[in-house]
Amino acid sequence: MEDVDSPVRLKFYGVRDLANGWLAEKAVALVQSYSSGRKLLSLNDALELHNALEFEKNNIFPNFLTAQDHTELALSARESRRRVASFFSTIEASNLKEHLNKMDFQYADDLLRLIERHGVAKRVGGQMLFEALSDAALPLEVMLADRQFVNRNDRKLREVMLSDAQNGELLVRMRLVKDSNPLYHLPASLSGEDMQQLLSAYIGSASPHLNYVQAIAESNDNDSFGLTPKIRLEAKKRHKDLIEELLAEKRTKTTNTYHGLRLDPEQRKPVIDRVERDENSVSYVRSFSEKYLLSSMDPERILLNFASVVGFLERGLLTMPSFKGQLGALRTLLISGRDAYPRGSAFNYVDALTLNGTQFYSDFLRQYSIEVEDSVAWFFREDLVDKFGAANFYFAASSPSSSFLERCRHISAEMESIARQFSLYCDEGVLDPELLQMTSTPRPWAAIPSFTERKYLHRGSNHNCDRAMHLLFSDQSGMTYISSELKASNFVELITENEVSYESVRPHQKESIDWLIDEGLVAVDSDLLEFAQPVQVLVLSDINNREAAAYGHYGTDEASAALVLMQKGWLEFSSTLLTRPEASYFNYFLNKSEFSDGPDLRNKYAHGTNADPGDISTHRQSYFQLLRLLVALTLKIKDEFRLAARAQPSTMSETP
Repeated sequence: MEDVDSPVRLKFYGVRDLANGWLAEKAVALVQSYSSGRKLLSLNDALELHNALEFEKNNIFPNFLTAQDHTELALSARESRRRVASFFSTIEASNLKEHLNKMDFQYADDLLRLIERHGVAKRVGGQMLFEALSDAALPLEVMLADRQFVNRNDRKLREVMLSDAQNGELLVRMRLVKDSNPLYHLPASLSGEDMQQLLSAYIGSASPHLNYVQAIAESNDNDSFGLTPKIRLEAKKRHKDLIEELLAEKRTKTTNTYHGLRLDPEQRKPVIDRVERDENSVSYVRSFSEKYLLSSMDPERILLNFASVVGFLERGLLTMPSFKGQLGALRTLLISGRDAYPRGSAFNYVDALTLNGTQFYSDFLRQYSIEVEDSVAWFFREDLVDKFGAANFYFAASSPSSSFLERCRHISAEMESIARQFSLYCDEGVLDPELLQMTSTPRPWAAIPSFTERKYLHRGSNHNCDRAMHLLFSDQSGMTYISSELKASNFVELITENEVSYESVRPHQKESIDWLIDEGLVAVDSDLLEFAQPVQVLVLSDINNREAAAYGHYGTDEASAALVLMQKGWLEFSSTLLTRPEASYFNYFLNKSEFSDGPDLRNKYAHGTNADPGDISTHRQSYFQLLRLLVALTLKIKDEFRLAARAQPSTMSETP
């Protein structure tokens, strides 16, 4: 057994901690030794023994213990708990500071719990205890984690929090970032005005954390927590200043990223993407064929060009939203606002290219007196009637002479009208204009229905599916590296791009490989690993990449594989116009119902809180963001009618 006077002491971090397996033996030895007469010589001894007893309390034992050993350990634990209680009963006003001065701070949270449990505060006095803990530099966040301690020292903790601007960082970590700790308890006397004062002081302090300032700026207003438009504006400006200071430092080396567009008169392919690099920059260049664009100027081809050439749509799914599978492990570790839209490099890349592409293609068409909005109007007024017999849809395009401010206001309202028209059509099977006028409340984007019963496939609540997706596609699965020659970003890439023998797999990976074999996804052929059901893996890859799959776009093999996965409970069908990530994408740009950091375009232009009318550049940018959403919505509805016509040819037919 390790000497208890060693600086490395036992600590219990919870029932799910991965170190429990190999620490359990040490915990058992400690409990047994103290129950057999070993003395508690210090506060650290008592706190370490308390942690050892937590292993026994939660039934975390070494594998070699017998039933008899368990019985004897329970008796030892009872005696050890008595010894801990006896030790804390000796803590008095006269020796309190001496005990605290030698305390190991990894036990700070345990100390408060045991002080409360064993009545130390009553013996030494609440004021003296608080002063002694403060003098011993007990972390404020540890104090705030104990509800009883916070309630007992409410006013004192308020004063401590307001005394240091850096405590504003604690407020942010408690409530305003993803994965914030809900176990902290604020003093009841700390008012919204107090927290506003503290956040403002933190924002204006000498060295606030860049990401925490961003989290404040990205939060939703909440007066009770000190979050007001004024505070968020302070944070937004401070964040900008901090970025400029960071980039101005000579030791900070940055690589500039550019997104460019070209019109090539000689190019044959409709679109070509290139990456151009030099020492200090990376340029992503999308090149359009001028000949191709000039050959496709009718409304239908214009909409299809947005889907394929500009890059809005792939197999019925929008490419522009942020998808969890694209974020990667590093991005998930970064600090971000709790209510912020998750944006990684993949999202930023597609966002820049599709937004710039929307503007570029619109300007190209305008040279030939063609407005993109007119193509949208054609689709709803003519194409739906001619091809699908869906009458009474309408979209009123902006006037070519209207300003970008006027266009933004107009297109925001018209887009909501389209959503209401389509929802009513799904509900009723026809679009009755009089009934439409009776339905003024728009539906949330995620609740817009579909008349295709099996529209999308997405993950169900299934542990086996979660495990398979992690093992197959995660860069943190432990299945990506076998040797310096056999490595990849995920297991699927490792197997498809290399010949991997079962015998070469590391021992700790074989249990996962065997599990995938048992699930029928992986097989061994002549000692080489391969996918037993490659089409099922392709379907799961779609779910991983886009968080959904458009079932109606699947061929026979893919549809059959998807049904097998659905029957296993791994996948589920849903029937809405937009997938969950697509609906979140619309929410991010148009409103604050789901995210706090979006452009809020619909609300700004509907409620008159948009930029100054003279700021033409800002309104131009907003217009192309809205136009991109309008075209994306139109393409999704167009795809909806095509899928329905394919599934029900007798009731709805599409003409070529």
